[in-house]
Amino acid sequence: MKGPRIIRKKAIDTAKDSYLLKISPEDMALCKKCGAVYHNKRWTLDKAALKTAQLTKHAEVLCPACQKIRDKFPGGVVTIKGGFIKDHGEEILNLVRNKEKRAMHYNPLDRIIEIKNTRSAMEITTTTDKLAQRIGQMIKKAFNGNLEYKWSSDVKLARVMWTRDGES
Repeated sequence: MKGPRIIRKKAIDTAKDSYLLKISPEDMALCKKCGAVYHNKRWTLDKAALKTAQLTKHAEVLCPACQKIRDKFPGGVVTIKGGFIKDHGEEILNLVRNKEKRAMHYNPLDRIIEIKNTRSAMEITTTTDKLAQRIGQMIKKAFNGNLEYKWSSDVKLARVMWTRDGES
């Protein structure tokens, strides 16, 4: 029997993300759009932290994820192509939305910016490169197919391409 699964929050490379707040760690900030709370160098969607923020002095800001969504500034782009998505597009979208929900539980800055559908492709832009990678891995694990990653060197951007032709 396995013990409890321990998940540690990973440090975010603040030097490379200009959207991250530049306020001191003891200060508190509340996102006026999504309700995320910044305190102790972390963003959280915890209800207790939200209540504390509402009862104490805090700055009202847009969190980095809401800023990236507003500016349409992706950290990752997932492209899903092939005949397989004609019959399984809804399943893929459900998996993607569930992955976003789970990712936001650990890091509220992991969000989907936009999902664009065409006849033979789906493009998902994300606020972080890690979320794009995890979405690609999850789709590969669920439906097989071919998965390819590309990272840009100048801007922190991951391009993830998943393809699968055929039916079932």
